[in-house]
Amino acid sequence: MYYIHAKDDVGLSLPLNPSRVLKVNMVLFSHFIGWIGYLPLIASYLHWRYWKIGSECFKQIVSLDIPYHNNTKLDVYHPDKKPDGSLSRIIVFVYGGGWGSGSKMIYSTLANTLRELGYVVVVPDYRKYPEVKIDSIYQDIRESIKWTHKHANEINGDPEQIYLMGHSAGAHLVSHVVLSDIINQVKYDESLTTTSSPTSSPHVSEKHDPAKKSMTINNNNKPHDFLPLVEGLLLFAGVYDIASHLIHETSRGVEELSAMARVMGYSQEGYKANSPIRLIERHADLFSDSEDLLDLWPRILFLHGQKDTTVGMDQSASMFNTIGKLFPSERRQEVDVRMRLYRRMGHGEPVLALMSNLFSKNTDQKSIIRDIQEFIDI
Repeated sequence: MYYIHAKDDVGLSLPLNPSRVLKVNMVLFSHFIGWIGYLPLIASYLHWRYWKIGSECFKQIVSLDIPYHNNTKLDVYHPDKKPDGSLSRIIVFVYGGGWGSGSKMIYSTLANTLRELGYVVVVPDYRKYPEVKIDSIYQDIRESIKWTHKHANEINGDPEQIYLMGHSAGAHLVSHVVLSDIINQVKYDESLTTTSSPTSSPHVSEKHDPAKKSMTINNNNKPHDFLPLVEGLLLFAGVYDIASHLIHETSRGVEELSAMARVMGYSQEGYKANSPIRLIERHADLFSDSEDLLDLWPRILFLHGQKDTTVGMDQSASMFNTIGKLFPSERRQEVDVRMRLYRRMGHGEPVLALMSNLFSKNTDQKSIIRDIQEFIDI
């Protein structure tokens, strides 16, 4: 594993040439306009929280600030219980913010939209740069997934129907954490198979709860700590190739303003180690012949706006196409990987479409909700 330490940081440097100044000013202006656009959403949240829902009802549908790892906390949004008493599917939403900003509170109405569709929604906060670097952020995401699985029955959720939804940096975190864990599980299971009798079967029969798997003890005399099975990933406008995105940030003149290079360690080694697309390419052999990989591989839905200038849609397209190329044709029918592109949307619109807005009707909300439901409720 590639470890990076906060003390190894490189200082911020902004050469003051006219081209960079112009590019940075354009980006800052667009952010300023974007924040103005958030004002109706803030007003809509306050109306929903204090007028439409009210304090007592809010307490019944939302459990706030539940500790799950170190000092990090999460919120849980509870849908109405089903008449037949069955458990609801769970969505863990990991927000973006460039690995250095964001808060679960901002996405309250998004979580409520998903809750009203009948899903249990878990929204974790996680540590960010400059407090920590990427490995610590990964650890928080891992712990939020494990907390969700452990407490699924308590929150009336189905532990075998956990979906992870991430936007931007959140999509990167979700995909890297889950796919690296799956690859490590497959390699671990194969090592058990080669050291046991030839007739023994892969250790995946109880993969919905890896704590119950018949694991041997690793070299540190500790059980191997894998994630519970994740049913699906919904990845909104994600970054999957760090080095490629750094080139894109540089073309926009924001590479020094962005936390990405610093959180990844400011090195080509760090960029490669933390790129989901490079991760799966390094293990192409598993996609060709591993049955365990097929068993553990999640269903995936990529969603991206065609007008996204912050994270180009080529990031999603490249990841989608790479997965298709790695799986041989005879195995592709056994996996479910989809992509949806939205012609009118930029970077933030896919999540903004799911937020309550009293002042305008979002015409894209229906298409986003339709694609989410078609993916989850099959």
